[in-house]
Amino acid sequence: ALEPRERWGGRIERDDRPLVLARGEALPFRDKSFDYVIAFHVLEHSEHPEVFLSELQRVASAGYIETPSFWSERVLPYTVHRLEVAAIDDGGGPMLMIRKKPAAVCDPLLERAFKAKMNEGALATISPEAWVTRFHWKDRIRYTVVNPEVESVWPLEPASHDDFNPRTRVRRILVAGAATVFALRRRLRGTSKI
Repeated sequence: ALEPRERWGGRIERDDRPLVLARGEALPFRDKSFDYVIAFHVLEHSEHPEVFLSELQRVASAGYIETPSFWSERVLPYTVHRLEVAAIDDGGGPMLMIRKKPAAVCDPLLERAFKAKMNEGALATISPEAWVTRFHWKDRIRYTVVNPEVESVWPLEPASHDDFNPRTRVRRILVAGAATVFALRRRLRGTSKI
């Protein structure tokens, strides 16, 4: 079993199928090896989103990308996330707007204020859809990096993994209200519009 580097979740077991470990920026698969790929909360960890997205397009014909929403990453950032991502329509169809974070926590004052509001329960009515960016693509991924000159590179400190402690995560979900849990239940039941 292997230990994950940037994610809490325990050991990765592989019993019934091959497990391929690779960086998203250098996938060890042939061109168009897959009909569909899912990058579920992966893109925001990339130091080089252009290369990561290029690799997804190279190995697959279509796919789904999900990240924390731009605003949720801004007000409650994870130190292991290097990007803020939004899905927009610029008139030419849906595209990803990516902003490289200049530091692990962009605005400590905003983060503190947001956590205070969460503790008050003031954010319980926010739609579950507001917490994530969802993006479907076919043939190519339309995106822009709004600040390509920024290098989102900083050392990961062991303390940053506390954000992935299950008790911390559950407390955040409960404090913010049941919105996230509701969204997960809808998704599991297959009634969510994706």
